[in-house]
Amino acid sequence: MRSWDKMDPDEGHGGGHETAGIMRWLLTYADLITLLMAFFIVMYAISKVDTVRYQQLVQALAQIFAGGSAMILPELGGGSSVVPLEEPGDPLATLAAGISEYIAEQGLKNEVYITITEQGVIISFTGSVLFDKGEAKLRPEALPILDKIAALLKTVPNYVGVVGSTDDLPINTIQFLSNWELSVIRATTVIRYFTENAGLNPTRFVALGYGEYHALFPNTSEENRKKNRRVDVIIYKHNPFLTGNANQNPTSNSKSPSP
Repeated sequence: MRSWDKMDPDEGHGGGHETAGIMRWLLTYADLITLLMAFFIVMYAISKVDTVRYQQLVQALAQIFAGGSAMILPELGGGSSVVPLEEPGDPLATLAAGISEYIAEQGLKNEVYITITEQGVIISFTGSVLFDKGEAKLRPEALPILDKIAALLKTVPNYVGVVGSTDDLPINTIQFLSNWELSVIRATTVIRYFTENAGLNPTRFVALGYGEYHALFPNTSEENRKKNRRVDVIIYKHNPFLTGNANQNPTSNSKSPSP
């Protein structure tokens, strides 16, 4: 009986080459399994990520790799997109920086979000920053915040939209027959404060009410509902009333409103 170490080399089975081939295959397979495990761990972590901390991460990464900054904008209907900020010195970027600094000073970073999109600067007041749940009367604590926003709005001539949104909890009172009314009246209340108390030009403003139908988060928990109960103040980059030339800036429009 022939031993393995004396097998004919022409037969191709001597010297342990077959065993070595199997080991190389196992190493490749192990690497693949490790990579797949790491991939699914990352995917799971992203699915559980906190929105605020994710925004901070995106901003930090953008500053490191691009020398600038970026924001996470939740899209209507779900998902999110990273939107770069304008160049330093841009009036809207300066305004956004001023608001962001003030919000941080007031300890409201988890309740007030600043985003910059193609539409313009969006200041999102969530939860009970401006209004108590189910109410459309401004909270006393909200007035200094709106005064600060109004002061910054006086530095630019842009049009401003104020959008009210609610959660999906139904409401039916003498004042509010549905969430439509609640969202719209909240928007007009903010506009009235800007125009009647802060002296801003009413022709700059447009009021919108989304009711419960443009939620940014699923209404599956009180925390998410709190985020969906929001008022967005939009400082438009371009004149929102123009249809023929949507890119025309209000600053170049002869009929632009004064602050």
